[in-house]
Amino acid sequence: MRRNVIFLILALLTILAAFLAACAPTTTPTPTTEPGPPKAEATTAAPPQPAQEKITVIFPRHEADITGAFEARVREFEKTIGIQVDLTQSDWDSVADRVIPEMATGGSAYDVVEFDNGWVAEWCGAGWVTPLNDFMPANFTDGMIPGLVDLFSCPDGKLYGVVWNNDTRFFYYNAAKLEAAGFKEPPRTWQEFKQMSLAAKEKGVVQYGMAPSWNQEWALANEFHFWTYTFGGKIVDENGCFEFNKDPNTLAALQFMIDSIKEGVANPAGLTYDQATSQDAFLKGDTLFLPQGIAGLMAYTQDPSISKVAGQVEVGLVPGATPDLSATLTLPEAYAIPVNSKHKEAAWKFIQFMTSRENNEILAKEIGLLPIWTDLYTDPDLLAKYPFWANFQAQLATARGLSKLTWYGDFVDVTIAEVHKALAGEQTAQQALDNMAKGLAQFECKP
Repeated sequence: MRRNVIFLILALLTILAAFLAACAPTTTPTPTTEPGPPKAEATTAAPPQPAQEKITVIFPRHEADITGAFEARVREFEKTIGIQVDLTQSDWDSVADRVIPEMATGGSAYDVVEFDNGWVAEWCGAGWVTPLNDFMPANFTDGMIPGLVDLFSCPDGKLYGVVWNNDTRFFYYNAAKLEAAGFKEPPRTWQEFKQMSLAAKEKGVVQYGMAPSWNQEWALANEFHFWTYTFGGKIVDENGCFEFNKDPNTLAALQFMIDSIKEGVANPAGLTYDQATSQDAFLKGDTLFLPQGIAGLMAYTQDPSISKVAGQVEVGLVPGATPDLSATLTLPEAYAIPVNSKHKEAAWKFIQFMTSRENNEILAKEIGLLPIWTDLYTDPDLLAKYPFWANFQAQLATARGLSKLTWYGDFVDVTIAEVHKALAGEQTAQQALDNMAKGLAQFECKP
């Protein structure tokens, strides 16, 4: 029994030794070789920076912007505001061909788009654009030309576009060449316009009285409006009912356009000219008149690389069928935000920056951009640079826009085809107007 007790004590001592060994702290063996270089301390990675917000913007090149002034302002926006801009600029028709289908299908490819004055009725009715009142500060438009604000306001009273291009057209004439042809004053009627043109051509002063921009493109519908207005004609009545195919003054306007080619007043090559080509002919001294020139034309006349008429050009009132029918076309273009834009706040910041009084003044000084802010017309620096702006005032009072039609795109498509055929001698003026009515019959007012 004693032996059993001894064995029991030994067993307990063995268990206790094992337990104490398990509880003893471990030690790291000392290396037998020299230690290596110390390891670099672990560094904490910088948190990822948020990606810079980006918007996609599309609008046409301004006719007077030969230096890239608008793009320079866009890049200044990126630098100042910190929002990246994917910018697309091209000729007006190319921009329209991209914007209109995108808007009509409810796309979201663009955050800021060209909003032409001819699209207002259609876009307001379709709900394609975002009301800017949701973003702009109170009194934001105070100081802007009221008519431009009203034009891009929809029937709900909200503003849907802010004008970037106050594109009102003016009548320019080469005073030196006109005097060489025997005339001291510009024409007041289209009949005088014709007489002066033929006289200047006969004396070898110019090749033609004018080089029209009557290519079969969107701008030809603008031309149709312009000539119709200056003959006292009507395109539609206040209800959108057809007048163009019934009104004798509209017929007279189109007939004058046709006759100007037949009689040698207008360069027949104008049937393939766009606005830039027509303007170029005037700046080279090939023509006596530019009936619809951009506000910034005078800046072009001073550029010897494109102009041979520096110091010769003056501004006059647009002639009419009678002196009291003087009228000019205003074709303002605005920035708008598509209803499906995913970056509306950033898009508004772009519009606010680009149409600010400061940037409006910068662009006016650089390229002769016609301001949208009324007080800039009396700015001493601008008047010193553009004294002829004083002559713009009388014409601005007669400015008229395009017809407000929800079906304006259809009107353009039919009009430019039929009017161009008439100008090319393929049909009479009345046939062209009647064919326009047939092509647009679905939009005619029902009795």
